[in-house]
Order: sequence, then structure tokens, then C-alpha cells
Amino acid sequence: MRRQYKLNVDIKANICQNMKIARKLKGYSVDKAAELLDITNEHLKRIEAPNVPNYISFELVYIVMNVYEQDANFFFHNPKENIKLL
Repeated sequence: MRRQYKLNVDIKANICQNMKIARKLKGYSVDKAAELLDITNEHLKRIEAPNVPNYISFELVYIVMNVYEQDANFFFHNPKENIKLL
């Protein structure tokens, strides 16, 4: 039987907040970013909201890294540090 794991909320919140920061660094609106990521703008808004319970696929994180031109470290980093880049 497969073991069940609970996603660390802090890590998810960091990824979500850093996705929003990366989007803003590229100068993309939610609509433009959603189009480039091939998801709906509502889906992107839910992902970027750190307190909304949802999951992000590894595939989408990989696409985000490429579209926003950031490495994986950027998304796991403390958002308080990344926000200084804006």
C-alpha cells in the first residue's frame, strides 16, 4: 500500500508566493501568464494564493520554471528574499 504524505504547507506557500513574484518579474499579467502556462487564469490565481488548498504538479512547476526563466531554487527560496527583486 502506498504511504500517504502531507505536503509541507510552508513549502507549498513558498512555491506559490514565489510563482507570483516570478510572474511579476517577467512583467506578465495573470491572463498572459495563464496563456503561456496553458492553464486558466482562475487556476493560476488559486495556485498563487498560498492559503488555498490545492496541489501543483511537478510538470506545471517545470513549465513555470521555463516560462518565467527561473531555476528551482528560486521557488523554494524564502519569498521575503525574492520579493526584494521586484
